[in-house]
Amino acid sequence: VGHLGIFVSGKVAKKEHAQIVSVLKSIEALPPGLYGMQIKERKGDGGRIEYEVEFRERRLEEIASRLNRFERADEKPFEAVAEVSEFNQRAYELFFQPLIQSTSNEFTAKLRRQFHPLRFQRWSMSDLNPWLAWLGPAAEVVKTNRQSVDGDNAALKLEKAMSATISASLEYYRAVRDAASEATFFQTYGNVFSLYIADKREAKEKATAQIAEPRELPFVKEALASIAEGGYPEALARVACLLARKGEPMLLSRLQMKQELMTEYRELLPAMPPDQWRRIRGEQEIIVRYEPEQALATLPKLLADPVDREKLVTLVRRLLADERVQRAKPSTEQLAMVQHIGEALHLSPLPAKRAAAGKKRSGGRKARARG
Repeated sequence: VGHLGIFVSGKVAKKEHAQIVSVLKSIEALPPGLYGMQIKERKGDGGRIEYEVEFRERRLEEIASRLNRFERADEKPFEAVAEVSEFNQRAYELFFQPLIQSTSNEFTAKLRRQFHPLRFQRWSMSDLNPWLAWLGPAAEVVKTNRQSVDGDNAALKLEKAMSATISASLEYYRAVRDAASEATFFQTYGNVFSLYIADKREAKEKATAQIAEPRELPFVKEALASIAEGGYPEALARVACLLARKGEPMLLSRLQMKQELMTEYRELLPAMPPDQWRRIRGEQEIIVRYEPEQALATLPKLLADPVDREKLVTLVRRLLADERVQRAKPSTEQLAMVQHIGEALHLSPLPAKRAAAGKKRSGGRKARARG
């Protein structure tokens, strides 16, 4: 965000920065997952432009398909390099490594370390080199007798011209060297034979790769194995996952409302650190995603304590009666899930059913009146 103004106008950067800063206050309320943020403009009261932030849940497969549209076809020469490199490594380990190990000792190892190109270029131009013993005194003499000259001095102009020429020559050499190296690389590893090697490597990797089903992942198995274990925190997190909106973007206003509700009803919420709550919420999200029916059926086991069950029912009833929740307009699926939860817990019909029935009767009366 800090560097956004480099690429876009100042007005857009200011808009993005302000919205992201406002998101930071409510980001902790997001369920575990991968989200993309979208900022939409809309006209508010008096024609004033307002910005609405929403989050859309993404999957890694979607991002990979979007960013890897060419399926990394331009990387085939590098796959050929990897294949040749592995062959060279095996050849070295088979033919040369035993010979080098048998002839190496501490003295030769130290000698090789000292004459490493990066180390050699340092000490060869230092006082350790006896052929450069004169360089230190000469530098002191020059430093002591240094005198400034005018800008019109011919020698100074010649010095600057030579410096610019050398600098341009080095830049030219670097550009030509890089272009030649790239051309040599693709000529060597981008030909038909090398691409054939790359195709063989890719086919071998696909044959040996085992794409595991998400349900077979260890943490998914662990979460599903504990579907009937837990207490009030797990039950509350599971109910939250069951009542979550499916396939809809999550508006920032709803996140902010969620934060307000959590603050207001904190006496009915479990007291635990945020990271522990996020871990429990993530586990229950996995359970609800892969076993929604079992998650609902085993909910009473998490609320074996009558006090916990009464606390959860009280929280749900108070939330359904809250004006802020009613203004958010719970979906039909959410209202139906509330009733399923009540049936699983063997409770009397919750207010959601009565409210839905009231809406239906009201709509029927209006239709008859119009008729």
